[in-house]
Amino acid sequence: MFDIFLALILLPILLPIITIFAILLIIINKQSPFFIQERGISLDKFRLKIIKLRTISDRNEASYIHFADKNIFFKPNHQKNISKFGSWLRKTGLDEIPQVFNVLIGNMSFVGPRPFMISDLKLMKKNDWNYYKIRQSFNSKPGITGLWQIFCNRDEGTKNLIALEKIYEEMKSLKYDLKIILYTLPVVLTANNADAVLSSSPFPINKEVMAEDSTVINFVFEKSSSRNRTEDIYSVKLAGNWWLDVNSTNKKSELKLLKVSSKIKKVS
Repeated sequence: MFDIFLALILLPILLPIITIFAILLIIINKQSPFFIQERGISLDKFRLKIIKLRTISDRNEASYIHFADKNIFFKPNHQKNISKFGSWLRKTGLDEIPQVFNVLIGNMSFVGPRPFMISDLKLMKKNDWNYYKIRQSFNSKPGITGLWQIFCNRDEGTKNLIALEKIYEEMKSLKYDLKIILYTLPVVLTANNADAVLSSSPFPINKEVMAEDSTVINFVFEKSSSRNRTEDIYSVKLAGNWWLDVNSTNKKSELKLLKVSSKIKKVS
């Protein structure tokens, strides 16, 4: 209900903006300003077709979809096909705003895990099977924005993605969504979206903001076999100390996720 209510409020504002952006893209790229792309949380969960503004000028769309990218988090090879206006759209994240229609029809939320291209999901499944399997267990709809979209560290790849999305999966609520939307606004206004093609920085929230006040979450990713069990300890940091219901006097809150299937608990 929150998604539909917010989409209906924003639609009269966003429609003229989308129209202006579309006209500019037609003039610049001399192509249709929109294209439809199939994405999903996994290869067989929350598959959907999203509407996107065409920021990459390419007469042959198949060459983009089937480009042999080995790293799904960085794709600098496409930079040469993006205009200055297209670059600005991607850096602000405003190329995503046509997805408000996906929210209206109910196959996306404003806040949730990031849907990836099918080719990227195949690479994730092939190269990071253990993390992919965790992602496959998520029950949240794909989101236009989310914890990973605003706090990601693309240098740390799939592990960072899964950790941040697992926090959202455990903590999601209307209050939590509003917090994430509030943190999304400065990313858009400062054109600091961590884009796979254009980003000079692997994460959108600058280090100064992260250093002032933060929540630290520790994860223990366990891998078990018939012979042994290994633990991979990994930490993520969120700007602000309001992400979990902990003592407000604590500037930093360290939490631990015992196994990937457990609940988030405060470390004593």
